[in-house]
Amino acid sequence: MFFPGGLNLTLSTQKIKPDNVTINMYDAGIYWQSHGFHIEAEYLYKHYYDDAFKAVHAVDAFASYDIPTSQKSAIRYVTPLIRYDYMSDYSDGMRYLDGKANEAGKLIVNDYQCSRLTGGVMLSLKKPFVSDIRVNYEKYFYKNNGVPRPLEKDKIVVEFMTRF
Repeated sequence: MFFPGGLNLTLSTQKIKPDNVTINMYDAGIYWQSHGFHIEAEYLYKHYYDDAFKAVHAVDAFASYDIPTSQKSAIRYVTPLIRYDYMSDYSDGMRYLDGKANEAGKLIVNDYQCSRLTGGVMLSLKKPFVSDIRVNYEKYFYKNNGVPRPLEKDKIVVEFMTRF
């Protein structure tokens, strides 16, 4: 739903059954974009039927501000940004026994509770294509028994994106 003043609200629901457990997901998101600012937040609730696994909660929040550059510059905007993500222990909805998918098993934690703080800057280029260069630092926080995946550790990320 789009509202005046650059406000947007999104609501969604999804029902899946990857194995023998039905999972309902409910999502609500809101963002505001105006005068160079972009601020957004989203919440996801994931419920596993018959208490097969504890409910999952996820939160994302993001803010950025476009700073225009001079007309002569090859860069259109310099955009500082910050993002926060959180997700509680997560199961993919498949049953496992001895670490392998197996109908005789049960749901397990596939992704441990984690939060991530990202800060960075984006350079929006002018022509020939509308392109962005992002440089971010991602800091991960796991609870005591959390086991990070190889790509979910503290890191610097450089991205080049283009639209045409």
